[in-house]
Amino acid sequence: MKKQKARKNEIVFSTGNEALSTLGEELRQKYPEMVEKFARLQGSDPVVRRLVDTVHDLMPYDWQDSEQFYQGAMYCVRGHYLGALGEFSEILEMEPEAYPVYHLLGYVCGSMGKYKMEVDYYRKAIKIKPDYPQVYYDLALAYWMMGKESKAYAAMKQGVAINQDFAVADHWLTFASDHLGRYQDPDGLGEKEEGEKVRCLTQAYYILGMAYLDYGLNANARSAFKNAVKLKEDFADAHYQLGELHLKKLRNLKRARGYLETAESLYTRANDLARAGLAHQLHVPVEEISDKEQAADDWLKEGLRLQQLGLYQSAVDAYKKAIAFHPDDVDAYYNMGIAYGSLEDLGQPKIDQAIGALKHAVRLKPDFVHAHIALGASYIRRGDFQEAVDLLEDSAHLAPNDYNVFYYLGTAMRMMGKVQESLSVLEKAVSLAPDSVHARFSLGLAYYDSKRLELARDEFLETVRLRPDFADAHFLLGSLYHSALEDTERSLFHLRKAEKLFSKLKDYPKVSRVRELMSTQPV
Repeated sequence: MKKQKARKNEIVFSTGNEALSTLGEELRQKYPEMVEKFARLQGSDPVVRRLVDTVHDLMPYDWQDSEQFYQGAMYCVRGHYLGALGEFSEILEMEPEAYPVYHLLGYVCGSMGKYKMEVDYYRKAIKIKPDYPQVYYDLALAYWMMGKESKAYAAMKQGVAINQDFAVADHWLTFASDHLGRYQDPDGLGEKEEGEKVRCLTQAYYILGMAYLDYGLNANARSAFKNAVKLKEDFADAHYQLGELHLKKLRNLKRARGYLETAESLYTRANDLARAGLAHQLHVPVEEISDKEQAADDWLKEGLRLQQLGLYQSAVDAYKKAIAFHPDDVDAYYNMGIAYGSLEDLGQPKIDQAIGALKHAVRLKPDFVHAHIALGASYIRRGDFQEAVDLLEDSAHLAPNDYNVFYYLGTAMRMMGKVQESLSVLEKAVSLAPDSVHARFSLGLAYYDSKRLELARDEFLETVRLRPDFADAHFLLGSLYHSALEDTERSLFHLRKAEKLFSKLKDYPKVSRVRELMSTQPV
């Protein structure tokens, strides 16, 4: 048997959950020669310093000691992980709110293969400063390295939501991979896998492209997928997406066919026959597909896979393909309606499309209760309360024990001003699902509207018991205790909770309302 080559000086943490104050000390004890070598590198390298200036500009922070951050970042740029960890751990002892340090700590941990720690540090950076996109790009890649695809796509979509400019994402991905030391190994802590930089950067561009699709940014998605193909010519998924984009949005059939044929060939070579079949079906006429029922089932499964990953626009496109092969596919219509609703949640104006798809599902299968409920909820979202009531009253006969029917029916009635009618319906919803936060809260609102304030208080208290971070429930409790129930101590308790939660959500108008109410409390 061939003897495996030992990986020299491979770094090992004792638990992976150490406090930073002990982590730096542990590193010094384990690798004193390495730390001493780093100390000799503290000269001012103008090139490296300019790179650190870029990091500083992208992550502005009012430093107590900017020079120490520069030193830690310089270690990071050079790929000296131990020196970076030591400097950053010391900074956080003095400046625990320094979000750029948490970000770079995450990057260093990822460079060392400690992906769980990487994610933890990025999330700490986000908790302090959630509105800069670069941390989400890195978080997405870290999740992908951990095998958590749906979380990777969700993180990338958060970054896109903050800044939709492809140039911003492109700059950070190339800058970080080229200059932040992730793919260097001067410490000798373990061999770097050949091609790792290309593999990771390619995947980052692909995830970015998929995120752009959900926001309808097709030109940006095309740029991201083209970058992925430039880095890795045999990246089948990127060829597939480029082909689908040209087919659907760019209307260039010749290019679409070229990309899709390449994708089909690459999938076949990798023995991924399922995806090879999908690529084939995209670039040939529908009438040439012999088993249309099987093709519809394949596209339905693909849509469900994409929807589970949180890729809602791509899922919609798959369901449309399923319907093209099987026009009466009720599951495709239903799931397409749900996916459109998820796009509406992202800020895309898709509620009309959601309602259209769900109406088709109900038409094809009149006793499909889940489709009734989803359609009723969509009507409420569009403000069509009477349509929701008419539909859901019929649904109550189909599913007399489904609390969702009564929750949405009661909510629609209350929104129409039929408060007394809504009470019995929402009470039924709560009786069917006592632990439903939304049913409890809606019943509390109905009691509040009908001036039954003590009953409203009880429902809001139960709501925050079930979900302690429900900001609106805390605010209403604070308001009730302040005015009607005259309990200053409890009012302040819930108002302070609401203020903290609304601040965390960056809902500043509600923060102002809370503070205004708190200012009227008796001294």
